[in-house]
Amino acid sequence: KFESELKKIIKSKYIIAVNSGTAALGISLRALGVKKNEEVLTSPLSFVATSNAIMHVGAIPHFVDIDLKNLGIDFFKLEKYLNKIGYMKKGSLINKKTKKKISCILPVHVFGFSADITQMNKIKKKFKLKILEDSSECLGSYFQKKHLGTFGDMGVLSFNGNKIITTGGGGAIITNNKNLYKYSRHIASTAKKANNFEY
Repeated sequence: KFESELKKIIKSKYIIAVNSGTAALGISLRALGVKKNEEVLTSPLSFVATSNAIMHVGAIPHFVDIDLKNLGIDFFKLEKYLNKIGYMKKGSLINKKTKKKISCILPVHVFGFSADITQMNKIKKKFKLKILEDSSECLGSYFQKKHLGTFGDMGVLSFNGNKIITTGGGGAIITNNKNLYKYSRHIASTAKKANNFEY
């Protein structure tokens, strides 16, 4: 019922309620195929859960500068930065200095403010990066009449005690992609596969 009500507000095809925003981030990173030792571009202005989720999947948080107007990632600076430190190899962005693949951008929409979605999508396309929006603080926040968390490949919400609404803890995964939904639903449940045993 909670998932259904959220769908009405967010206008997303799929919502998965989980036990925390951190779990939502971790499951989503796995669903997006972020691998061990890959770099995830993210904001230093966030609760530690954002970086913890990246590290939980074995990836590396790569902090980039924020825009003081909206407190999200400064995507104009980010484009210049990626042109300087990165190069494309077989459809992947590689960090010249670390030699590691940069696989994802994890922008944080702070205090319900929207990061620059237009520039974010431009960078996603140019550098072939996945986008996971940390919309933990953004229930009811929109950019051009579209709910935050629905612009990237996936988004997350948090229902921790300091959020717009709270379930004590809790979080949710947002996506419009059926395959990402199916994988995430499987992982967020007991991940049980069909077998011949009856319980």
